[in-house]
Amino acid sequence: MTKLNRRNALKAGAALAATSSVSAPQEARAQAPSAPDVAMTVKGETFASLNESNPLEAKVIAFTTVSPDVEASIRFYRDVIGMEVHSDTMLRPGVTTAPGTGDTERRLVLLTMQESAFSQTVRVLEAPPGADAIRPRPDSGPNDPGLLVLEGGTRDPAESYHALASAGTPMISPPRYYYFRNTMWNTDVDSMSYAPFGPGGEQMFITASIRSDQKLVRSVGIHNGFGSASITALDQRPVNRFFEQALGLKRTSQMECYQDNVSELIGAPPGSYFLWGNVGAGVGIEVWEVKAESGTVRPCSLDKSGLAMLTLRVNDLEKCRTMCADAGIEPIGEGALPNAAHEHPDGFTLRGAVGELYEVVQA
Repeated sequence: MTKLNRRNALKAGAALAATSSVSAPQEARAQAPSAPDVAMTVKGETFASLNESNPLEAKVIAFTTVSPDVEASIRFYRDVIGMEVHSDTMLRPGVTTAPGTGDTERRLVLLTMQESAFSQTVRVLEAPPGADAIRPRPDSGPNDPGLLVLEGGTRDPAESYHALASAGTPMISPPRYYYFRNTMWNTDVDSMSYAPFGPGGEQMFITASIRSDQKLVRSVGIHNGFGSASITALDQRPVNRFFEQALGLKRTSQMECYQDNVSELIGAPPGSYFLWGNVGAGVGIEVWEVKAESGTVRPCSLDKSGLAMLTLRVNDLEKCRTMCADAGIEPIGEGALPNAAHEHPDGFTLRGAVGELYEVVQA
């Protein structure tokens, strides 16, 4: 057997390393497929015009939050936000088979903002004993895909913040200013917002318009209720695809955000970057694509506390059901909870691309 001294061994190893470092990329290049030298058609995504973006006239009409303390939730939405109790009943088993409804009676309260045509119903459902949180705090943040917040407005952010702070409301930060140039809407978004939490652990945004010429809803009282919600994702494409296949909704706008004051507002790490925009015209849903390496999807359920479900009204429930069937999207619940317009609505429940729940009802 031939023996190598230390110097020869090092030379041999260096030669082998050099050979490996050259040959591996060459081999990879040889195996990589090349683009064909022919013209071809490729597909991309575009934004829809407003009049083509919502064929079923879908609209969010209710936000369901599951609360371990229904009385505290009533006081918050009635005495602090300024809503009125529309009904206070018991949810009986069998009304809907949406995930988490269970087989026992639970208290169900509907609250509305009477003087505002832009505010939707807040539905407070009693949580079962020992209910887990959908988004446990402080572990969960905006990089975790799913149903994040319900959004409302105020005539003055300082007045609103003082009202909520005086009531002991948990909040991420004081109001933060932000500005966006939105060429798709032909308007500038010039606002101040802050993020409080309701008694059920539901996160919300309270926003005030700064510019007098901004085309946004303005409050008569301190608050104007809640009119929209935000869905977060690490990849917006499955979310967009779900909305288009299930409800015919198409993206109408998109903006980018990398402002640290917005990160402070929503509880994101400094330097966070995300895209956000609307699906459909007049629906009340924003989709955010958060640029993050990872996140945790925690599927919504009506036996977990926090913001649990959005109710969408459509002009043709059976057409929506057919669209879902054609796309292979199966309802995960039949029936629907009472809303402010109908005590016994027809409807079914869908699960979205990132674990969120949608109750779809006939207008």
